[in-house]
Amino acid sequence: MNRLIAFVFISAIFFGLNEACKQNIVMIDNQLDSSRDNLLIDCSDNKGKFMSNLLSFHASQFIISFKDYRWPKETRWSCTISHGERNKFYYDLQVYHANFPRCGQLRSWIAKDDGIWFTRRYEYPAGFVLPWKTRA
Repeated sequence: MNRLIAFVFISAIFFGLNEACKQNIVMIDNQLDSSRDNLLIDCSDNKGKFMSNLLSFHASQFIISFKDYRWPKETRWSCTISHGERNKFYYDLQVYHANFPRCGQLRSWIAKDDGIWFTRRYEYPAGFVLPWKTRA
């Protein structure tokens, strides 16, 4: 009986606290210094929600804020970012993925001339993760 009470209590805390959860944030920043290009951003989640933006050089960041889907559904956001003449330079990114609800997660993606930089924390600097792909 004690185990049942503990199980019910822990389950109630897990599902109850999710209601007061801070929203997760995906930020995409344009820091293409040499070309001063616009950054085309097309994002969608696995439920069909779509967001798009043309981010000019050193404009404020493109921000997606959301709550994770309840377990057992996963939350996934994917974006295609591109720049250059006819969007020659591009990358298809999975910018966020979670198999269970999380609170207050940050995913910061930065487009620079040499490629794409990334960090998960406000207090840590971003690091290089991916070079640009090119279209023929």
